[in-house]
Amino acid sequence: MLMLNKPDIEEMCRDEIRDFVLELVERELQNLPSDARCRRKDLCEAILAGNRATGERAKLRKAACDTVKNWKAQGEQVEALERLGFSVIKGRKHYKVRWRDSGCQKTLSASPSDSRTGMNSVAEMISLFF
Repeated sequence: MLMLNKPDIEEMCRDEIRDFVLELVERELQNLPSDARCRRKDLCEAILAGNRATGERAKLRKAACDTVKNWKAQGEQVEALERLGFSVIKGRKHYKVRWRDSGCQKTLSASPSDSRTGMNSVAEMISLFF
């Protein structure tokens, strides 16, 4: 089993840090040529063979993205984000979405008019929070 020192940061969900590290290793493996034999590939394969992601991080990411992808600034969408652990504060023209008290913040329109608003917001949320 892979042993890492757990950083002093609040996890968004159970085993978030573990799943994050495994996602990074999987991404590294995918970026290596499939026919290449190298130590880096051997290490990635060995780490992934001995460790399984819980899937909790992926579930949280999917739930948040599903909520935002058709963003219409409806009350049930705001409540869904809050149930997932985000704080959502309404301003005059925008909602400010944060992961609890972290410094990461995403702004969502209180009156979205562009049909791509939700999908663009999903991409930004993934880069900010996941």
